[in-house]
Amino acid sequence: SSDLEDAKREGVEIKGGIMPLEVLKDANGRARALKMCKCTMDGMTPVPQAGTEFEIECDLIVSAIGQKGDMEGLEALDNGKGFINADKHFKVPGKDKHFVGGDIVRPHLLTTAIGHGWIASESINTFLKGEEFGKRPKVDVHHFNLIEVLRNMGREPEKFTTVDGERGTSSANFAIHNYEDRSTKDVVPSDELFLGHFSYTARNKRSEVHISADQVIGNFDERLKTLSDAEAVAEAKRCMSCGLCFECDNCLVFCPQTAVSRTPKNDRALGRYVYTDYSKCVGCHICKDVCPTGYIQMGLGE
Repeated sequence: SSDLEDAKREGVEIKGGIMPLEVLKDANGRARALKMCKCTMDGMTPVPQAGTEFEIECDLIVSAIGQKGDMEGLEALDNGKGFINADKHFKVPGKDKHFVGGDIVRPHLLTTAIGHGWIASESINTFLKGEEFGKRPKVDVHHFNLIEVLRNMGREPEKFTTVDGERGTSSANFAIHNYEDRSTKDVVPSDELFLGHFSYTARNKRSEVHISADQVIGNFDERLKTLSDAEAVAEAKRCMSCGLCFECDNCLVFCPQTAVSRTPKNDRALGRYVYTDYSKCVGCHICKDVCPTGYIQMGLGE
């Protein structure tokens, strides 16, 4: 990483495969050295190697060896490792009315903790309403909800009424046509994209500032420069919108049967730009082949 390279450039010596044993103090009780030894790993636990001890003289010792929770008063929730177990609903297994999230479950990023809170809040809401906990989606993230969009437009599907002899429909308003919820699909592989639609555009990389060892002390300037507004916009425009429709009209232009049409303006909504006339569609796959983002999938869905 750039941090590691900067540290080496500034004269920092990095040692691996060792562990601290003891802080050695002088007659005044101040730290004078750190007693270390070589170690091996047993899973995530360092194991000291006897006879490899050595000392590192020091003026200042900074402890950066990770964290765990203070479980005082919460011993019943401790999983034995200073953390608390949670299921996919972020409910504590075996503990009714207990929900948990954040670093006490798994030390990670701030955004991860925010995600835990979002799922836990949904779970608490489900619990308070006395409802059963359903199965969480495979890809547990926020995703587009077309029904909600249509509801806000006053065009949500009508209540389903059974009609004798009807096994399918391309016109009844109880169904959402030309739509499949693919929120469980995490990655759209490159072979599902029409890459010929895109021209190569170089990345807008952030520049780095390197300083010498004698400039380090007291220097708190940013080493990794931010992008300008124009560069940030240009970088965002490189997004290929994999799996999403960005209204390029390729399916309209290339369909040899004119089976694809734009959704009428009164019915158009985010995620509902075109529709297919299945009385004309012959299943030639051309619309899928020229879809830049892999949004169009042939077949009847899962």
